Amino acid sequence: MDPKRPDVEAALEGYRQLAQMLAGSRQPELPDSSVTMAQMRVLMLLATIGPSHMSELAGALRISLSTLSGLVDRLVESGLVTRHNDEHDRRQVTVALSDHGGEFLEYFSELGVSHLRHLLVRLSPDQVRSVTTTLDLLMSAASELPTEESR
Repeated sequence: MDPKRPDVEAALEGYRQLAQMLAGSRQPELPDSSVTMAQMRVLMLLATIGPSHMSELAGALRISLSTLSGLVDRLVESGLVTRHNDEHDRRQVTVALSDHGGEFLEYFSELGVSHLRHLLVRLSPDQVRSVTTTLDLLMSAASELPTEESR
């Protein structure tokens, strides 16, 4: 498969332009603008896989334990995650999304849905169906990607 197919590159360029237009058209409405992208990755992973040992998170994120430890420290200070020693092995530390962290991610998700809704209502019903079909195709392709376990 050629990763530089012209049709794929055209779609990516359209995506970049759309993202740039959207970024310039709205004020950031993040509830906590001190959360970095690296911290957001930790939060989103915890929301997906649930409470996890630090070593599992570091592996999944492909970062060192020391880097993850600094990210988790700041997230604990912000009240977005909790950190506990494992009941069965006190050497293991378990990190979990806190209620506040879940609310933060829910707000962030709803913000994106709200912006997308504002775009979709500007389209005709046929155009919205085309967008839905395209999203279905992308989700189908994404479901065929290898998982971490199968790599």
